[in-house]
Amino acid sequence: MENVLVFDFDGTIVDSKDIGINIYNEIAEEYNFKKIDNSVVSNLSALSIAQKCKVLGIPVSKIPFLAYKINEKFKNHILNVKVFDKMKDVLYSLDKSGYSLNIISSNTENTIKAVLQNNDLDIFKNIYSSKNIFGKHTVINSFIKKHKLNKKDILYVGDELRDIEACKKSKIKIISVTWGFDSHDLLLSGNPDFIAKTPADIIEIVSAYFFNSKY
Repeated sequence: MENVLVFDFDGTIVDSKDIGINIYNEIAEEYNFKKIDNSVVSNLSALSIAQKCKVLGIPVSKIPFLAYKINEKFKNHILNVKVFDKMKDVLYSLDKSGYSLNIISSNTENTIKAVLQNNDLDIFKNIYSSKNIFGKHTVINSFIKKHKLNKKDILYVGDELRDIEACKKSKIKIISVTWGFDSHDLLLSGNPDFIAKTPADIIEIVSAYFFNSKY
């Protein structure tokens, strides 16, 4: 049975935080939401989605609409999205080592493919888009069922608290990375299985996990 890695995209593979904030501020101006000032970005990263919404005065019910609008505008910034430093090397190394690389993200499939091609990272077997920002676990479950996978043969890699929550619902292990959208402390509050502080940590964690799972 192959060893399967599933990656989140924004904040995990690519550095899209600044682009995302600029897009959000465009939408905020259009729909009279509170804008995000650079001085509060670090504070927001320590808050859950519900808490972020409270600070910004956004009804939680508006999140699906907001996510849709951000994804639509994100298409115009594809050429500006870059992979995190050292992350490309890590992904190439994992691919060469025989791991099955996949993506499950709230971004759109076409956008993800375009960004990967632009960054010479067209190495993923499957790319799935989770249209429900709070329903990533349903896409994970569908992925597992479609490919007839054993849950112990899967590791998810993501940067947000909601990734941890989704993996717990799907009963798979997760590596939480600290260079994305959510802060280290917020990630720890979700009790992830593993923490990666650098991209290189992912290789060490993955190697140890799959070695130990076989014995």
